[in-house]
Amino acid sequence: MKCSLPPHRDTLAFATFEEFEIHYSKDHAHRCSECGKNFPSDHFLSLHIGENHDPMNEARKARGEKTYKCFVEDCDKICSIPQRRRMHLIDKHMFPKNYDFFIVNSGIDRRSSMLRTRHRPPSSASSRALLRDRQGSVSQKLATALEHSHVDTQMDIEKPSVPAAKDLKATSPKRHLKTSSSTDVDMEALASNLSTLRFVPPSVRFGRGGRRGGFSRS
Repeated sequence: MKCSLPPHRDTLAFATFEEFEIHYSKDHAHRCSECGKNFPSDHFLSLHIGENHDPMNEARKARGEKTYKCFVEDCDKICSIPQRRRMHLIDKHMFPKNYDFFIVNSGIDRRSSMLRTRHRPPSSASSRALLRDRQGSVSQKLATALEHSHVDTQMDIEKPSVPAAKDLKATSPKRHLKTSSSTDVDMEALASNLSTLRFVPPSVRFGRGGRRGGFSRS
């Protein structure tokens, strides 16, 4: 027996008719003709078509009617939102909490369980090793930063303090101004002393007269 039905890319061969029936029931009997997704039973296929491809069902949903039927075929419960159906299945039908309740939309292709798969958490040993690696990396970066900071500080200390050219230019006029001011004061004092000499009485003459040198009267 052989099968060439979609979604198979290659033709599949089966040794017995029983193997072919199992394959057909699993991969082709409950496959949606609209989107090609496969479902575990006719009931799930009917729910999928009603919730994803039925325009009348969309119109009822827009009017606020309940459209989400229970996953159990013998149950007549209909809910208004998927979240309430999930709680109904867990509380009334004992569905596990990790059941994949979106299976009605996604199908069962390429999966071996109806439960949600979770990523395995890392073991304690691997977690400790990862933590040590991260701490070692942080410590190395901190040591490198401290070393660069120490080198920069040492270079700043050893660098001689040389005044800038603009500082020299700024101080030079002040020194020149101070020297000029002192010279002006001395000249003013000298001029004042000379002016006082003009008020000497004319009867007093400078030179030699009489028996003693010094001042002489005329």
